[in-house]
Amino acid sequence: MDELAGHGAIRAVFEDLGGYGALASQQGAAGDGPLVGHLQRTNIQLAAIGVFARKGLEQATVNDLLDAAQVSRRTFYKYFANKMEVLEGIYQTSVMLLLARFREMQQVAGSPQEWLRAMVGRFFDYHLAVGPIIRLMQEEALRAQSPLAAHRQRAHQEMLRLLVERLEPELAPRDPLVYQALIWALEAASLDLLGRSASRQEIEQAKTVLGDLLIASLCPRA
Repeated sequence: MDELAGHGAIRAVFEDLGGYGALASQQGAAGDGPLVGHLQRTNIQLAAIGVFARKGLEQATVNDLLDAAQVSRRTFYKYFANKMEVLEGIYQTSVMLLLARFREMQQVAGSPQEWLRAMVGRFFDYHLAVGPIIRLMQEEALRAQSPLAAHRQRAHQEMLRLLVERLEPELAPRDPLVYQALIWALEAASLDLLGRSASRQEIEQAKTVLGDLLIASLCPRA
């Protein structure tokens, strides 16, 4: 991916997830406030995404992140202790905004089936735009020793809670393990597609198949 085009895609995904307004709303006005601290921290994270996607976690350096974000070393260390904390912040931010977007989609989806289909579609759409960083973060989060591992578990719990909140008022309750298994299925499909640099056609097929799976598993037959 061309570096400028890649940075544009990252910005587009961030804005589609709600941008700075959604981030400030989710994080509150603690610390330096959304127009200062949150803005600077997020700009560093956004700039770092391209670096991590291009060079990988091991090869990327703090100097690379400074150059990409065009900030001083002092500013960088005000918000992050090291490059792993930057990746951790990217993972937390992306999960938080994606879950917020899924929750917003409940308001426009006419039925549980439509919401599930739209949610799966949105999840896989981002693979086309920023696949390399998604793959890096998912693989890192699967390592038990990684700081991202605990965030992955919390993300799964939040996703499970969101499914229960949306579906169980209208549909029969399910064993929590059913929801968890479906979340694992989405995650495994994602890793497979990203691991082999799947084509747009394959990703579109995954959207259809995984959407069908969630609907068949969670929604009663008409």
